[in-house]
Amino acid sequence: MTDATTGRAGLDEEFEPVFQPYTAKADSPWQELAVDRARCPVAHSRHLNAVQITSYSGVKELLLKHEDFTGTYSTLWPLEQPLAVDNQVFSSADPPRHTRQRKLFIKAMSASRIGTLRTFSEELANRLVDDIIGAGECFDLASAYARRITEGHIAELLGLPEAERERFLYLSGLFELSTADPESHSYQAEMREWQDTLARMVRERRQAGPESDDLITQLCFAEHEGDRLAEGEVASLIRAMIRAGNTSTAAAIVNTVHALEAHPQQKAHYLSDIDRLTLPLVHEGLRYDGPVLGLWRRCKRDTTIQDRPVRAGERVFTVHTAANHDPAVFERSDEFVIDRDWSRLPSHLAFGYGIHHCIGMNLALLECEVALSTLYKRLPGLRLRPDFVAPQAPGPVVRNWLSLEMEYDREALEGAAV
Repeated sequence: MTDATTGRAGLDEEFEPVFQPYTAKADSPWQELAVDRARCPVAHSRHLNAVQITSYSGVKELLLKHEDFTGTYSTLWPLEQPLAVDNQVFSSADPPRHTRQRKLFIKAMSASRIGTLRTFSEELANRLVDDIIGAGECFDLASAYARRITEGHIAELLGLPEAERERFLYLSGLFELSTADPESHSYQAEMREWQDTLARMVRERRQAGPESDDLITQLCFAEHEGDRLAEGEVASLIRAMIRAGNTSTAAAIVNTVHALEAHPQQKAHYLSDIDRLTLPLVHEGLRYDGPVLGLWRRCKRDTTIQDRPVRAGERVFTVHTAANHDPAVFERSDEFVIDRDWSRLPSHLAFGYGIHHCIGMNLALLECEVALSTLYKRLPGLRLRPDFVAPQAPGPVVRNWLSLEMEYDREALEGAAV
């Protein structure tokens, strides 16, 4: 059908998606998204002012059609104008700029300490659990553990001096997608401070030479066929990596614990064989309640998704959570099942797909795996505090329980120590 006012053809203009994350974001939106996916998986949403895609095949198709859809208007906010060129990095960059960045970043990551981080991860997780035990029987998983896990890895990778870590990590954590307003004066001022700090670090590391194995230095000197990243590009890549690593990985840890605590039979199953079940638990957590609810893109030229037309200039919102709950792909799709055999299943889309597949996937998996196994091995009777209601982050992009108050059996812990 064609709408006489908009000229839109092919999308069902009579169908309005029930998913409305700005004004009525549900803690568990699976049923809303199932309705939208079943009725019209590619539909125009007046609430989002965008084409909403909720099927696995539709989201995957869009991610593969990078020549038709751009992230340069930001994948995190529905901006009216493209980002400044220096800020077009990773998912917000298109080829050939994206291709070049990815090649150089992979060279830098391979030269950094990623391959030797497991020992560091285990020591950090155990040190944080020691701090939790020292503080008492109740703690906030998000602030006392998950965010400190991700911040610790970032500081280690970047080789941040101790004197600068607190302010630097404050600035990096300031821009969580759930609370940031990119148009506010305070946001812009602190964004400039962070960018200036990064630029100074980049200049200092470049002047010091290529001997250090920290990620900033390796990015400064990464080279492909004579090509190197400019100082501004290095700063923007680091900023994007911090935002993804801090917000997304910490949220993945918290979301998985929240899901596990909401499913006592699955939790009992996990506790019976932590070593074997941790990695499939991590993947199921990412599938069931991953940190990315959805992402924005803009259509570059007239095209189709699942045979439905999308016009040049239209905003598009890919609902990754809906795709990961698609019953056409995953059996028992709305259930939390921690022992799925991921070697026999299609990949979930928590890390994206195609050319924008998450470049930090292996690091995120390591952080989640060590954080979860350490937590449940060391704290007996770990559980959500009774009657605590976890607050969900607002907006359509992030799935993130902002706090999660936990408790454990201190007497059992002290008895085991004796």
